[in-house]
Amino acid sequence: MPLDSAASGNPSPGAGGPPPAAPGPGGSPGPAGSPLDESQFAIVQEAARAYKPIQRAAYVALGSAITTLVIGASAVAFTLFWPSFSSAMITVGICAVGAAEFAGHRKMRQADPSAARWLGRNQLAFLGLIVLYCAIQMLTFSAEEIRAAAMSPEFRAQLGAMPDMAREIDRNIEQWAPLVTYGFYSLVIVLSVLFQGGLALYYFTRQKFLDAFQRGTPPWVRRLLIECGPDAAR
Repeated sequence: MPLDSAASGNPSPGAGGPPPAAPGPGGSPGPAGSPLDESQFAIVQEAARAYKPIQRAAYVALGSAITTLVIGASAVAFTLFWPSFSSAMITVGICAVGAAEFAGHRKMRQADPSAARWLGRNQLAFLGLIVLYCAIQMLTFSAEEIRAAAMSPEFRAQLGAMPDMAREIDRNIEQWAPLVTYGFYSLVIVLSVLFQGGLALYYFTRQKFLDAFQRGTPPWVRRLLIECGPDAAR
């Protein structure tokens, strides 16, 4: 160590102290220890703010994908116990929607310009699948099947001595079964329009954030934020 440095008590560069901040184009250094100058650091911070809505949309898509795949797994178990062609097709459709939602989550996280359209269309496809299922259930509804499921032949034979009770049960089924069935599936359609339709609208409105991020952010900053997250700007 030079004697004048030792005498003054100031360590020479590289002797354990923090490295000097890199000067910017105008000679303005960035934060201590940062390889970026002030102008570059400001670009990263601005890009981090632009990436926040995209990151939130990616989290929403991840939660939606997990929920849909859980529903799909439950539908698989249901189809195994009560197999039917329509149930199998609906189950395959739900699992496909869940897988597509997860792929959309990855696209959104990477700020892919196609992510918003991908996720929005996927939710509209899910809505169409739900409406199709509900329509099939309402069109194939049969009060006879409900009566057969409600009272087995053995139970109906036991009610032979009480015909008035058997007729009352049949009358209640005829009166309430259509109301409950049509009301339930109509409610499912309305709720699906609100939820899946609202989620699709949310995804479609993220397009402006994706476009702004792609248009106004240098490639090296996009890579930094996608790989490290917006917290990298702190």
